[in-house]
This record gives sequence, structure tokens and C-alpha cells, in this order.
Amino acid sequence: MRNFFLGLFLAAFLPFIVGFGDVPPDKDIRQATVKETLLFPQGQLFYPPMANPKEPRTHVTYLRLNLPGDSINIGSVGFGDSFGLVRWPGWGEEDAWQFSISGAVLAQFNLDASSKDLINADYIIGLPLSYRNGPWSARTRLFHQSSHLGDEFLLQPQNPELKATRINLSFETIELLGAWEWKGFQFTAGPSYILHTDSDLKRYSVQAAIDYQSREPVFKPTIRLFASILYHAWEETDWNPDVNVKAGINIRSPHTEKRAIQIFGEYYHGNLPFGQFYKLRAEYYGAGINVSF
Repeated sequence: MRNFFLGLFLAAFLPFIVGFGDVPPDKDIRQATVKETLLFPQGQLFYPPMANPKEPRTHVTYLRLNLPGDSINIGSVGFGDSFGLVRWPGWGEEDAWQFSISGAVLAQFNLDASSKDLINADYIIGLPLSYRNGPWSARTRLFHQSSHLGDEFLLQPQNPELKATRINLSFETIELLGAWEWKGFQFTAGPSYILHTDSDLKRYSVQAAIDYQSREPVFKPTIRLFASILYHAWEETDWNPDVNVKAGINIRSPHTEKRAIQIFGEYYHGNLPFGQFYKLRAEYYGAGINVSF
């Protein structure tokens, strides 16, 4: 595991070794400028951290989950995306606003169980409002999340670390993130606040991230490196830090921004981002494929 994490760490800092590049093609800030209101725009104005496990994405990932007293194999899947509804010009010639809708279903399965039990499923629906002015961008997002334990998981004997009384984890959150891009890097940070919850949750959390996408291809014109490191802390878990590292290659279509496949390795240490297990401190590592439609 140490060698795996060391490899991800080196991949994350590879840009410092090989040199900096310009903004990569799939984050071309010149594409943000519009002269008039545009319905159903292609692409995004704000690019969330790639290592954020709660962002709407479509992926299949194998994870080795190390609990305090045991280890299990997890299949993690996600189905989600963000769809731009309207984009309109900003106050100047190089800025713009965009209103979108986003949603995701994120689920984890116990691959060691004979029936591959569903452990947890998170349902997220959001309304992002994004802004961009050159290399600066921001997003405020109002979103709802509800989490549900799998029926088979509740009926079967459970790992002591995963055994927990079911709670009605459902809440609405307002999130504000700002980002600045420089030579292939993106620096992102911001707070969030739970507006309403059915459970007794503390309200404040913060996150910060560093992302990198290479300009120069490593093989063929469309294959490039990427890496992302995310730091997250929540008042509910006594501000204990959660760290997620993701790195791999991005294979994108030369014809459109959205069509791409990312093959990546991932390492996480902190309070689990799996719904009702948010109080359980553990780590996992693995590999997966993300598909952008």
C-alpha cells in the first residue's frame, strides 16, 4: 500500500518535474465568452476538483477498504453529470455566467459478499450557478443529499466497524467554491453550510484542492496526464481532515470537450464519504474508469 500511495504522490507532483504547460484544451477559458444569452451551452465555466468523491460523475472503481479491524473489497459506482441550462454575458467582454442542473447516484457494493450486497447509496441533486472571468472562476451550488443503506446489507451479518443504527441522513447544503488557473494548475477552495437537515448535524465544512492537467500529450494527441489532491474538513467530524488523491490519464475526443475517458488510481484517508458511515475513519485505495459523455 505504501508503494501505491507513493506512486500516486509522485504522479500528483509530476508537473513540477516535467515543467508547466498552458491551460489544457478541455479547459480553454476563451470558450467561456458569449455575446448573447445561450440556451443549453456545451461545457462548463467552473471545473470542480477531480478528487472530490461527491461531484456528479459516471465511474466504476475498485477499492480496497481498510477498516480499523478488517479489510474488504468494495465496488464503487457513480452515475451523474452536470447539464448547462443557460449561459449569459457578464459585466465585461471576457466573463460569463451559467446556470445548470446536476445530479448523481453514488453507490458502494461489498464484493466479498456472495450476493455483492449494496452497502450504501447517496442521491444528490443540485442547482449550480457558475461564473468565469479569464483564469478566475467560481460556483455556488444549492444541493440536496439523501443516503440509504442497502436492504441486503442490513439483513446480513455485518463487519463490526460497519454495523450502525440506521439514521435518516438527508440535508440541503449551500456551497461556494472559487478557483484560479495557472499554467495547467487549478487551485480551488471554499466553504459550505448545511441549511436544513433531518438529523442533528453540525453545519460548517471547508475544502481545498490542487488539480493539474497537462498540456503536452504523453501518447497520441489526445492522451494527457492529470492529478488532483483534495483536502476536506467538517465540523461534524471535529474538523478531522479527509485527504483524497487521484491521478491518471485523460483520453479525450479531439472533436468535443465532453467526450473523454479517465483511467485513474485513487487513495483516500479520513472519514468515509459513504453516506451514513461519515463517522467511521478509515482509508481505501484502488483504481477506476470515469466516462464523460
